[in-house]
Amino acid sequence: MYEPYGEGKKLKINLEGLKEKIKNLKLNKTIAIIIAVIAIGAVSGVTGYVSYTGKMTEFTSKVTILERQMETCQDNVTSCLSNLDTTETSLDLSQTEKQKCQSDLADSKTTNEKCDSEKATLSKSLTEKEGTIGEWQSKYDTLSSNYDDLQDKHTAMEQNYAKGCCTFGFSYYFVKDDAKVVCCSKQDIDYCAEKPVNANLIKQVSC
Repeated sequence: MYEPYGEGKKLKINLEGLKEKIKNLKLNKTIAIIIAVIAIGAVSGVTGYVSYTGKMTEFTSKVTILERQMETCQDNVTSCLSNLDTTETSLDLSQTEKQKCQSDLADSKTTNEKCDSEKATLSKSLTEKEGTIGEWQSKYDTLSSNYDDLQDKHTAMEQNYAKGCCTFGFSYYFVKDDAKVVCCSKQDIDYCAEKPVNANLIKQVSC
C-alpha cells in the first residue's frame, strides 16, 4: 500500500543529506582554495627566495670584485703618492740646481765681461809692444850688421898686423888683451912667444 507521508519523509531526509554534502563540498572547496593559495604562496616564496639568493650571490660577487678593485686602486694611489713625493723632491733639487746654475751663469757673465775688458787692454798693450819689438828688432838688425862689419874690419886689421909674423916664419898668432899681436909657429900654446889663455885664441895668418 502506497504511503505518501512516508515518501515525503524519505525525500526530506535526502534533501537534508544533499544540503550537507553541498555544504561539505563548499567547505572542501574553501579549504582547497586556501591550500592552493598557501601552496602558491609557498612556491612563490621559494621562487622568490631562490631569486633573492641568486641576486644576493651576484651582488656579493660584485661587491667582492669592487673591493678588490678598490684595493688595487688604493695601492695605485699609494704608489702615485710615493712617486709624487719623489717627483716633488726631485723638482726641489732641480730648482735648487737651476738657481745655482743661474747664479753661476751670472757670475760667469760678469767674469767673461771682465775677461773681455782685460783682453781688450792686453790686446792693445800687445799691439803697442809688438810695434816696440819691431822697432827694437830693426835697431838690433842694424847694430848686428854694424857689429859684423866691425868684426870683419877688426879681423882684417888683426890679419894686417899678424902678417908681420910671416916675416919671421910664423904662420899663427893670437891677440892679447892689450891688443898686442903674438906670433906662433903652430896652433899650440907651447909654440907661441907668449902662452895664450887657451889654444882657441890662436888663429892662422893669411900670409
